[in-house]
This record gives sequence, structure tokens and C-alpha cells, in this order.
Amino acid sequence: MTYAVMRAAGRILVPVCASALVLAIPPLCSAGDVPDGSSPRDSLRGFGLLVDVQVAPHYSSSSSYADGGYTVSLGFGLNFSPVFQMAIQVYTGREMIPHGTSKPVDGWLPVGGASLEATLFFTTGVPLRPYAAAGYGLYTLDGGQGYNGGGFSLEAGVEWDFSRYVSFRFGGEYGVIRYHDPTGEASEAAGFQPFTLRSAGAGLRMAFYPDLLP
Repeated sequence: MTYAVMRAAGRILVPVCASALVLAIPPLCSAGDVPDGSSPRDSLRGFGLLVDVQVAPHYSSSSSYADGGYTVSLGFGLNFSPVFQMAIQVYTGREMIPHGTSKPVDGWLPVGGASLEATLFFTTGVPLRPYAAAGYGLYTLDGGQGYNGGGFSLEAGVEWDFSRYVSFRFGGEYGVIRYHDPTGEASEAAGFQPFTLRSAGAGLRMAFYPDLLP
């Protein structure tokens, strides 16, 4: 990931994380008030809200993999139990469409979209927990003209529960998105053919579990 990309991602990530951390300070200060038999650093969270932010650079292509850009996502969801949660992820970033892959446009394009993601954890009661996640989303690549598409994503890695209210997650990601129609008028998209973009990368995520529900 180039310096320019890292700086652009940082401009989005830093204020979001700072705002979310401010919201998390009150519950963090009361982290010592936990049920008997648990600790402030465990993962025994019950039903509650979930807010997260993630930066994920990746490689992508329809044939050979090359620098595909990055995404920054903001998620809102529910933690249903110590081992299962679901969230809606809203994405921004950019994507590289190689020349010859599609018509009428290629090159670096802004990306936006949203997906529904489910995460399953394999252990509880310990700070480091392996997990697997799957999601399906709708996306738009736009540069004046661009493409609409949809597809699935898979992720696996380890989450570190810094406290009952804050966690950090690092994992590998793989996605397949089918771009099925152009965003422009048909007359502006002569020769368009649907294409599939596959991507592989890694993501770093910070999650907050505000204690706001009764």
C-alpha cells in the first residue's frame, strides 16, 4: 500500500476511532464492575451493541493478482452472544480495474458499498480468540462512469479482547464480486460485459462494545 493510500486511509480512520473511543471511555472506566468469575479482559459479552472501524488493503484481479487498492469500513451491529455477532459494514476506498478487464472504463476508481457480515468466535473467556466471518454486499465503482455489482467475502484471523468494551482484530480476507452492469447510460457503455473481480488481502479492525442497552 503506497504512502498516499495510507495517508488517505488515516484521514478517515483517525477521527472515527477518536470519536468512538470517546464514547467508550465511560464503560471502560467501569470495567472493574464485572460478574463474579470473569475478568475485565475476558470475552463473555452478552447481548449488546457493536461499533467497529476497519482498514483493509488488498490485491485483486480477474486473472493475475496486483495492487487492488484498499477499503475503509464503518460497522454497526449486534453482539448476540459471546460467540456470535452480526453487523452492517459501510465501505469507502478505491479499486484498480486492469486495462482490458472491462468496458467502458478502467484504472483506479472510487468504491462504495455496504454488506451484511456474520462473525463466529471459536473460544470464550480468553483475550485472544480465533474467528471466522462471512458476508454479502452490494458495491459501486464510480469515476463518472463505473460499475454496479455484488458478491461475498470471507475472513479469518484472531481477535484480541483488550477489555470487555474494546477489541482489536487482524485477519486475512478473500472476496469475489460480480460487476453486472455499468452505472452510466447504455449508450455510454457500449461493449460492456459483466466481469468478476477476486481480491485477497488483510484487515485491521478496532471494535467497541458500548454498554448502552438495558
